[in-house]
Parts: sequence; structure tokens; C-alpha cells
Amino acid sequence: MATGEESGVFAIKFSLDTGSATMREFGERDPGISRTLQVRGTNELLTFLKWPAAGLPTFTCGMIAPGACLLAEKSYAPIPGPGMQIYLHREYADREALALPASEWLMERIHQGAHTYGGVQLLTFSRLPNVVQCVVLRFERKGNRWFCDFYESSGVARIRETLIYRSSDTVVSLAMRGGAIINYENHVRLYREMKIGHGSVLLNLTSEQYNKLIAA
Repeated sequence: MATGEESGVFAIKFSLDTGSATMREFGERDPGISRTLQVRGTNELLTFLKWPAAGLPTFTCGMIAPGACLLAEKSYAPIPGPGMQIYLHREYADREALALPASEWLMERIHQGAHTYGGVQLLTFSRLPNVVQCVVLRFERKGNRWFCDFYESSGVARIRETLIYRSSDTVVSLAMRGGAIINYENHVRLYREMKIGHGSVLLNLTSEQYNKLIAA
């Protein structure tokens, strides 16, 4: 399902290995997390919560704490259901549970995690060699052309002029060369968005790639 204001929910995805300590901490500080709607996967736990009226941070990298990733606007959370055979290893912790509102503590932690966690800067834009730059690529089909815009990781500030391509294959190639994480779920999402004619993908550029992008 798509998370965001339209669906009325967001999710926190906990890794059951690297995020186990984070999951325990969150549960101790906010017991409601264990009572809200949850989906278990092979190595992860998805916790669904009501979309807050004030919205959520617009950063797109998603990590808010070690092993905990925020799925907010324009993200996708796989859930069990008819026609979802690719997610056979997912199940509801309690099918009758509802998505509960996030506590004040959790909302504060999410906003803090949008910038830092563990005292370490989450995103760095130093131009040193081999430093990865997170860049949001947004694409939209207009007629027989694909319009591509590039934004800082916040998704707000555009970093260069629009690039226009004739082929959707060129946009996919651009995403892959730009270090987008094309695992199975992201692959499905990318081609779904290409089919409907608009979407976004997170690029992980080296400093050299980033400099070429903004200088082109």
C-alpha cells in the first residue's frame, strides 16, 4: 500500500537484526507502538500509524534511527492480501488492530531523526571524493517526453534545470547509474510509476557524479 496523507497512514520499518535495539527502545518509550497495526516479514517489522495532521518531514532517505526507516509520503509498504503472492512471507501481527495515532514522543523522535541519530549527521553534502550525495529524481511524462527534475534530499530545493528524454528506458538507466537501490520491491515500484507516468526515486551519487549533475 502507498503511505502518505492520501491513505492516512505512515509506517516505521524496523530491521529485525540491525534495528532490534531501536525497536526495544521505541517500545519502552511508547507502548502504543506494540498495539498499533503491524506486519511481520522475514527480517523486518512494519509498524503502521495514523498520518498526523501536521504532516511529516519531507526528507526521503528515511532513516530515523539505527535500523529504523520512516515510510512517509510517496513510499510503499508491502502488506499481505489477495494477489500479493510475492509477499507470502508477510503476516499481520493482529489483523484486527487499527493504525493508532503516533505519540508526542515518537513525533519528536521522527523530526529529530530527520536530521541526526546517535549524534551523527544523517546526510552530508561535503564535496570530498567518494562521499555519497542523496538526490531525489522526480520524473513525469508529458506527451512523448519524460521531464526529469533533481532535488536535494529534502525534496524541496531543486539543484539544476530540468532534463528531458524521449525514452522511459533512459530514465530507468539514469536511476540505475545514479546508484538507486533497485531491489525487487523498488524495481516493482519504479516500473509501476513509469506506467502511470510520474514518480520519484532516490539517487546515491558520488561527489564526482553530483558535481557533474549540477554543472551540466
